[in-house]
Amino acid sequence: MKIEDMLKEIPVLETDRLLLRKIILTDVDDIFEFSSDPEVAYHMTWETNGSKEETLTNFLKPVIKGYDSGLSAEWAVVHKESGKVIGTCSLIDWSNEHHKAEIAYVLNRQYWGSGFTTEAGNEVIKYGFNTLQLNRMEGRCDIDNPGSEKVMLKLGMQYEGLLRKNEFIKGTFRDTKIFSLLNDDF
Repeated sequence: MKIEDMLKEIPVLETDRLLLRKIILTDVDDIFEFSSDPEVAYHMTWETNGSKEETLTNFLKPVIKGYDSGLSAEWAVVHKESGKVIGTCSLIDWSNEHHKAEIAYVLNRQYWGSGFTTEAGNEVIKYGFNTLQLNRMEGRCDIDNPGSEKVMLKLGMQYEGLLRKNEFIKGTFRDTKIFSLLNDDF
């Protein structure tokens, strides 16, 4: 079965502190809060969002539209105690042929260093290996993003190497570290 077919029914995932669910239009305020933060956006491929309309048009609406066709694997990371969307965790760039996907995440800066990204990432990895039957999960980060690197190591991923100046982001070529976790290691 194709990954896209399975993602049409993207499940709710839950941890002690978090609920991971589909993104909905009313999440715009919370998502704009972190996507408009220059420190959060610095390491990302996307620019800092200048308005809620930009967040809605460039992110929320395409993601929500993609759920029906199985082209979106984005979870809103909801802090259970507050009910606030504090980030997103997703599977991107998957391959049916090679049974692999990349995990991606972003978190509101107010919650950095609290273990929330690792907690959410663990659930998404479990879903990828147990439900989607992936063989390999990958993760990437800028060479100057030690926080993201720490998350991937805590997720059990192994450092595989450096892709030199492989992406042109915000006007400059950047180096990317690549990590992976295999189903056999999971």
